[in-house]
Amino acid sequence: MSDLPIIVLLHGMGSHEPGEITKSFVEAIDRTLNQIHGFKTKSIGRLTEIVEINYSDFLDEMREKMADNAKQIGERLSGISLLQGHSLGELSSKLNGFEQEFGSDDFFYTHWLDVVFYTTMLGAKIRVDIAKKLTTLVRDHMPDREIHLVAHSLGTAAIHDTLSQLYRGDFVANDDIPDLDPETHKLQSVWTIANVADLVNRVTNISDPYNSVVNPGDTGCALYLANVRHRFDPFTRPCRFDPQNDGNWIDSDDYEAGYQMIEIDAVTQYNTHDFGHYLSNPKVALPLLRIVLRIFPTPSERDVIFEKFRTTHLRGAASELKDAFEGIEVSDTGSLRTFLQVSKNFYGVVHGLEG
Repeated sequence: MSDLPIIVLLHGMGSHEPGEITKSFVEAIDRTLNQIHGFKTKSIGRLTEIVEINYSDFLDEMREKMADNAKQIGERLSGISLLQGHSLGELSSKLNGFEQEFGSDDFFYTHWLDVVFYTTMLGAKIRVDIAKKLTTLVRDHMPDREIHLVAHSLGTAAIHDTLSQLYRGDFVANDDIPDLDPETHKLQSVWTIANVADLVNRVTNISDPYNSVVNPGDTGCALYLANVRHRFDPFTRPCRFDPQNDGNWIDSDDYEAGYQMIEIDAVTQYNTHDFGHYLSNPKVALPLLRIVLRIFPTPSERDVIFEKFRTTHLRGAASELKDAFEGIEVSDTGSLRTFLQVSKNFYGVVHGLEG
């Protein structure tokens, strides 16, 4: 039986073909891994077992139906099989307002609808599906194998909400969410890339990240939690998850031993929210390799890795993004419209700079 560590990947908003996020993860991490002695020809894809949880496939039907602008919102919703049997009045009204404001942008149908649907009854299906897959992995492989979770963007909210229900501590019989114990089923690490869990919770009110079991404390569900954000990624600006070492979130010793805030600012492409863009940065890749595979490069190797990475920076891009983002203001941090407005402005900036 394999003893390789297991890495579970959870994607962000938008449609993702099977294997797409795995390919992005492996290529990005291998750029750093292959510069370390003894790992020049290795791949994290072979040193670990990577399990991809893809929830975009069942959202594809909704994207396709909703993009048919010739039909009224209610008619489009009624044609979505997963919504049949539900009262669609409130959802129809909400989507109608969003479509009038954002529907002229293609990203509304290819990406942002995921966020809208996650905050409705469909979010429950996403969480149940994730929970069942995670529970199977945990029960099949613990304690013999370590399990690490890596989530991006909307996936950080989905994984946080799912874990907070999986490890809730109060067993509820005959419901759709399995139950795990923080002590006997503790995850090795949880990586939140471009964390939007707090922002999404302001809308769903499912689980407050500052008061949930998703932490590296004594009663938390993980030994290690990495919170990764980019200085020029506007999605992490409103309702930023930023726990302090003051004893309010978790014990100070647990905070120092198990929590890491990783903030990066290097720009190698204008879409700073991109999953691969985050992972290509050695400030993210090296801690991940250390936690997952116990790989420790020498100081000289680290210097070479960072020097080579600096050659990939886009000259002047950080200043361009900084200037552009000064115009992106967030007034209401407790609404879904905030997320959509930030999205629209951000991708407008990226499109303009790339052009």
